[in-house]
Amino acid sequence: MSISIEDIVSRIEYALEHGKIDEVREIINSIDPVVLIDLLNELEHEDRVKILPYVDLLRIANYINRLNDDVIREIEAYKGINEIVELLYWLPVDEAVDLLQRLSPRIVNYVLKMLSRKRAREFAELLRYSPESVGGVMTIRVPVFKSGCKIGDILNEYVKKITIGYYDRHNYIYVVDEKNKLIGWIDTKTLITIGREKIVDEIVSKPPITVYPDTDREEAARLAIKYDLMEIPVVDHDNCFLGIVSLDDVLDIAVSELSEDLMRFGGFLAIVKSSYMGTSVKTLVLRRVPPIMFLYLMNSVTGAVIASFSNLIRRVAILASFLPMLADNSGNIGSQSSTLIIRSLALGEIRPSNVLRVIKKEVLTTLLMAIFLLPVAFLISFSITYFAYHEASLSVVVGLIVSFALLVSMLSTDLIGSTLPILLAKLGLDPASTSAPLITTIGDIISATVYFVTATMLLP
Repeated sequence: MSISIEDIVSRIEYALEHGKIDEVREIINSIDPVVLIDLLNELEHEDRVKILPYVDLLRIANYINRLNDDVIREIEAYKGINEIVELLYWLPVDEAVDLLQRLSPRIVNYVLKMLSRKRAREFAELLRYSPESVGGVMTIRVPVFKSGCKIGDILNEYVKKITIGYYDRHNYIYVVDEKNKLIGWIDTKTLITIGREKIVDEIVSKPPITVYPDTDREEAARLAIKYDLMEIPVVDHDNCFLGIVSLDDVLDIAVSELSEDLMRFGGFLAIVKSSYMGTSVKTLVLRRVPPIMFLYLMNSVTGAVIASFSNLIRRVAILASFLPMLADNSGNIGSQSSTLIIRSLALGEIRPSNVLRVIKKEVLTTLLMAIFLLPVAFLISFSITYFAYHEASLSVVVGLIVSFALLVSMLSTDLIGSTLPILLAKLGLDPASTSAPLITTIGDIISATVYFVTATMLLP
């Protein structure tokens, strides 16, 4: 029978209230490390700081980078530097660097001074790369051997180092020349089964793709998926071997980028990196208010457009009833198109240079959709107007106004939704920063303007 997080918290609080520190440690040590990570992420700050001093960081080391940013900051505050240093020695180099990049600069300086010179040099080499780049996530402790070696000699060295845990996760050994330029790789299974007298050059093969350390990490994940790779070699611009991006890194990148893309598409200007349950109400308010305020101001433009046609609405009040339908439809069209384009950009199916083809395709798609939607829009608006006024000629005019406004709003929001992500990609910005609420708001303004201008021209 599994115990809920609420039950665990209650037991810990009871033990703390009664001063039973040993019982607190016993409860925490009995929790599976994965569950403990979830517990720390979901607890409120007040509850979390009560148990953090009793959490052994080495127990959760394999999952430490799954902790949200709030917990990492609290670890800095409530755990000793010595414990953090011990953790960094235990972690693989790439994961240790991931953790260091999330610590405050002050703590990083202290930690680097306490590490051995060799370990500190390894970390400093990777810390110079941006966390969003391949260099920021690559693994450097992988098997690398010189060209011309015998398989037997390579195997002896490989087994010796793997026994002492020198290598991080890997699936290949890498072969370089005297200048450390990458020649190729060999699958570890092949290495074990091949004849020991063979020269490594006879069986080495060239990787299908390599990446530079300054390549965006999302691009590396996309290439790994495209070429179905377990890892990607990282080389500098002279083709000198630097390290690899492993499958674990690729999966972490994919999940992280998807989460951030969803946030941006939802209109968040500042990404919430904590779990929802573990994020304080204050943080949620600070993250959500700015975009909502911006969109509110944008929506005021729609209000101003409608207000400027108040005389028209007073004369033909039924016009106001069709505006929500037009606004919602234009927002849906824009969100659909932007979602498709962002997905295609992420998968590499579309490049910024394809913008004209995209525009042509989207215009044709929208016009064909309009063939189905416009008759329905005309029929609904005609029926409602006729029921209200019992005037066939007025009902026909209102039906035509609604249909025309719907067509224009569909075309405009579809083009905005499909071209804005491509424009951002061309400018070197993240296409996912295209906000669905923003597209919807722009669509509302266009729909209202076209609708009432058309109504002014056609109605007596």
